[in-house]
Amino acid sequence: MRFEVISGQLAQVSGEVLVLGLLQGTQSLEASAQAVDAALGNYISQCLKAENPVFKAKLGETLTLPTYGKLPAGHVVLLGLGKAEDLKATQWRRAVAAAVRTCKKLKVKQLTMGLPEPVVQGMEVQAASRLLAEGAVLGQYDFTLRKNLKKNSDENGELASNGAADLEVLTVVEPQPDRLEAIQQGLRVGQLVAEHTNLARHWVNDSANYVTPAFLKQQAESIPGLQCEVLDFERIKALGMGAFQLVAQGSEQPPYLIHLCYKPSGAPTKKVALVGKGITFDSGGLSLKPAASMELMKMDMAGAAAVIATLKAVAVLKDLNIEVHGFIPTCENMPSGNASKPGDIVTAMNGKTIEVNNTDAEGRLILCDALTYAQQQVDPDELVDLATLTGACVVALGKVAAGIMGSNDSLIQGLRAAGEQAGEKLWELPLYEEYRAFLKSDVADLINSGAKGQAGSSAGGMFLQEFVDKKRAWAHLDIAGPAWTTSDVAEVPKGGTGFGVRTLLYYLYGWTA
Repeated sequence: MRFEVISGQLAQVSGEVLVLGLLQGTQSLEASAQAVDAALGNYISQCLKAENPVFKAKLGETLTLPTYGKLPAGHVVLLGLGKAEDLKATQWRRAVAAAVRTCKKLKVKQLTMGLPEPVVQGMEVQAASRLLAEGAVLGQYDFTLRKNLKKNSDENGELASNGAADLEVLTVVEPQPDRLEAIQQGLRVGQLVAEHTNLARHWVNDSANYVTPAFLKQQAESIPGLQCEVLDFERIKALGMGAFQLVAQGSEQPPYLIHLCYKPSGAPTKKVALVGKGITFDSGGLSLKPAASMELMKMDMAGAAAVIATLKAVAVLKDLNIEVHGFIPTCENMPSGNASKPGDIVTAMNGKTIEVNNTDAEGRLILCDALTYAQQQVDPDELVDLATLTGACVVALGKVAAGIMGSNDSLIQGLRAAGEQAGEKLWELPLYEEYRAFLKSDVADLINSGAKGQAGSSAGGMFLQEFVDKKRAWAHLDIAGPAWTTSDVAEVPKGGTGFGVRTLLYYLYGWTA
C-alpha cells in the first residue's frame, strides 16, 4: 500500500471511495462531513437522526453509499468511530482497519479519507496519522501465500512474499497545510510498524515445512543495517548449552542461536536485549501432544518472529539511541531415537542441572541457555523475553492478553503502558516465592515442569528467573494466548497476530497517542 497526502477538502477530491469517520450519537457534523452531507442531499445527517437508523456509527461499523456523480468520489463509506469518550488509540486504529477491509470487499484500489477532528482533538496529528497507517496496513492483511500458486507467484515463478494487498493507494486529505509534514511523518512510521507486524504474522501463519530454523536464520542474516552472528549446533554444544542441545537433538533440522544487533550512530542511552522462543514446530517430543493440540504448533516460534521483525523495523526506522540486541534460539521439538527422554538430566550453560520430567516443556529449556548467553555477551540494562510458553496462560487470560512477569516493576509497567498504546494487552502475573517449590527436583537443581494444574505460567517464569542475574531488569512475556487468534477483529484477522512487535517498538521509541 502506498500513502499520499494532499492539501484540500474531502468533498472536492476525486477517487474511488471516500471514507467519512463519524462519532456514535453525534448530532452535528464537522465541516468536512457537512460538505459531503450537503452534496448527498443531507442523507447522512438524516440517517444519523432517524429513530431506527441504518447506520449507528458504532466502532468499526460501515455503510457504503453510491454518490451518483454528486461528488468526485464514486462511493462514500460511512465509518463508525464509536463513542467520543472511547475514541483512543486502539479504537481509531481499529476503525481505519474496518474501513480498509470494507474497501477490500468492494475491490477498489484507492480510497480517500481525512483525520476526523474528534480524533485529532484527542491526540497529536502525527500520532493520529501513525495510527491511521497502522490500521490500514494491518486491516488489509490476508495470508494467501499458499493458495492459488499461479496467482501468487512472481515473474520468476517464486511464491510471493506477502499476503494479499488489494488496496494500492490511500490518500489522506488535510485542509490545514501546516499539518502536512507531521501527517507524512506519522504515516511513514505507522506503515513500517504495521508492515513488520504483518511480517511476523506471515512467518507464524506459514507452515513448519517452510519456516524452519534455517529459514529464520536466513531471514535474520538478510536484514541490512544489523550485525548478525549465528551459532550452529557445534558451537551451541561447545559453549555448554546443555538444555538447548537436549531439545534440539531430537530433530533432523539443525538448530541455531541467532544474535542480531542494532547500534545507534551516537552513544546509546541504554542497552536492551530481546530474546524470542523459536520452536518452529513443537510435537511435544516423547511427551507427545495429542493430535488436536499439535496441529497449530507451527506457531510456537511467534516469540522469535516478533523479535526478528522488531529488529528489522528498528534497522529501517533508525533514529533510536538505544542499542538493541535480539537473541533467537531456534530448533524443532521432535520425537526420535535421539530425542530427550523424560527423566533426563542436563547441565545448562550457567551450570545448573535440570531434570526433564516433561519434554513438552521445551521452550524454557532453549530460553534458559539463550538468556544466559545474552547476559554474558552484551550485559544488557534490560532483558525481555517473549515466548509461547504455557497453555496455563491461555487458561488464565484467554486469547485477549499476554502474561507479563519479571524482576523490575519499572520495566514491566513500561511494557504494559506501551502495549496499551500499541493495542496489545499485557497483564501482570506474580512470581511468588512459594512457587519456587514447584521447581524442586530430588535429583537435580531444578525440574523443568512444575506442579500440574497450579500456577503454570508463573512456574514457567520462576524457572526462567533462575537464569537471570538477580540485579538485572528482566521481564518475561508469555504470549501463548494472543500470538494466535481464531476470532476476526478488523486489525487482527484469524491466524498469527504478530503480537509483541508493536509493543516492543512503542516501548523502545516511547510513542504515545
